[in-house]
Amino acid sequence: MLKQRLTAAHEVRAAFLDAERTQDNAALLAARCLTTALEQRRAANLPVRTGADALEKLARAAQLAVQARNELMLAHADLAKLPKEIGLERMFGDDGECPVWNAATPDLRVVA
Repeated sequence: MLKQRLTAAHEVRAAFLDAERTQDNAALLAARCLTTALEQRRAANLPVRTGADALEKLARAAQLAVQARNELMLAHADLAKLPKEIGLERMFGDDGECPVWNAATPDLRVVA
């Protein structure tokens, strides 16, 4: 029974961390796509209205990607509690508490 719980915990952890990394990248790529479209419209000296509908959809997609990323971050803290609830005091590779994150005031930074 312990072996099954340990296996389940490791499988969920691996899948979750992959989803978290992938969603972070998806948010980055969606925002980059929007920025590129705006820059290239300007570079091509096209009227401001050109592609407005597509730009609006790209902006919404980027917003939803960030929202999905934030939901995963919130789930991270909940998932971190599960090993103890199922009798596993500490997971292999667990390096402590999850970072504190407040959905109301996300910490957004520009990095190069």
